[in-house]
Amino acid sequence: MSKRRSLGGKSGTLNILQIVQRYPPALGGSEKYFQKLAHFLIGKGHQVSVWTSNALDLEAFWSNHGKTLPEGTFVEEGIEVRRFKLLKLPLQRQILRILSKIPIRPWQALSFGHNPIMPQMWRECSKAQFKFDAIHAGCFPYAFPVWMAARLSKKLKVPLLITPFLHLGNLDNPGNKVRRGYTHPALAKLLMKADAVFVQTHAEFQAVEELGVTTTRIHLQGMGVDLNECTGGDPVAGKNRWGGKNVPIIGHLANLSWDKGSTDLLTACEILWKQGLDFQLVLAGPSMPSFEKTWERFPLKQKVIRTGPLSPEEKKDFFASIDLFALPSRSDSFGIVLLEAWANAKPCVVYKAGGPGSLVQHLKDGLVCACDNISALASSLENLLKDESLRQQLGSNGQSRIPCQFDWQGKLSIFEEVALQLISGEDSA
Repeated sequence: MSKRRSLGGKSGTLNILQIVQRYPPALGGSEKYFQKLAHFLIGKGHQVSVWTSNALDLEAFWSNHGKTLPEGTFVEEGIEVRRFKLLKLPLQRQILRILSKIPIRPWQALSFGHNPIMPQMWRECSKAQFKFDAIHAGCFPYAFPVWMAARLSKKLKVPLLITPFLHLGNLDNPGNKVRRGYTHPALAKLLMKADAVFVQTHAEFQAVEELGVTTTRIHLQGMGVDLNECTGGDPVAGKNRWGGKNVPIIGHLANLSWDKGSTDLLTACEILWKQGLDFQLVLAGPSMPSFEKTWERFPLKQKVIRTGPLSPEEKKDFFASIDLFALPSRSDSFGIVLLEAWANAKPCVVYKAGGPGSLVQHLKDGLVCACDNISALASSLENLLKDESLRQQLGSNGQSRIPCQFDWQGKLSIFEEVALQLISGEDSA
């Protein structure tokens, strides 16, 4: 951990470098958070730079089929964003997976198959010429950029702050595969290097503590929601755009994949359609290979509307037009889309897994069903599809939580306060 505790900028200001695997316009909850935090800090008079990969989608980390952005340094809305070119090798994921079996923790973290490998970032993080006051990194399981942040913070002798966004999987099974992946010993070693670790739920707090991080270095933050980004949509325009049938609509917005529960949702809806229930399923967001394999053999494609990534206005119409929101995800540390659904008074259906399983209150603002139990998922969806008054009650309850529990300014202020304390020497770690 860093020993330096002096502000490098003018009195009371920070100069922070954020290192993260992707950055908007790349879509994702962690990407959105790092952008929100950057804009918040800039608005408070601090300086923020971002180092990231040139990946637009996750597949670009390891495949030439993935979409990328131009590499180089750009000023985006007042923030200097440096996008590093990704290394692409034939059979890269397979080779890295083999290499990651070598039981040396730094080597393992750097050679995980899903890593965004950026040789130029490695070279830059070996230099001591930068004037940053602190380095903030995320997120797991993409260990390469976090390790680069750790190297640079050590070189510059400045605090290292990590927001890991741990995915804990099935909350009833602490030994589940998802949790094991996100709490791998090589990743745990990274957390031990941090001066501060920011977590999103009490469950994540406990998981980080169990990995050996002292309580004084763990900070419960949580996420917020921007009402201007997700409310005020036109429900009629949304229904007309995505089918126009006068039946209940289940919405799902995610990187469509097995991890996000998209494939489970398809199967659950197939069960209900075969029972004669009339409704539509709208799947929004980019898709991953694990979803496309299921989609290829799905027999009821005509009952599913796939929108692809949504524009800002389309997202508003999406939330305005759906009747309930489903996110049976195994791999979310929080789930900002749940807040966006609640902001539109829509009830949520989730697995008892990770952030969503901790966030949604069963029978108060949504329904929580056993993780990996597709029959239970189908039953929960059926209950809400058949009971409009229950949908309205749960959606209204969720909406009432937004102003008092999920204000972005309050959440982001936690980061600013911790960073200032660390650099001024007021921290107790």
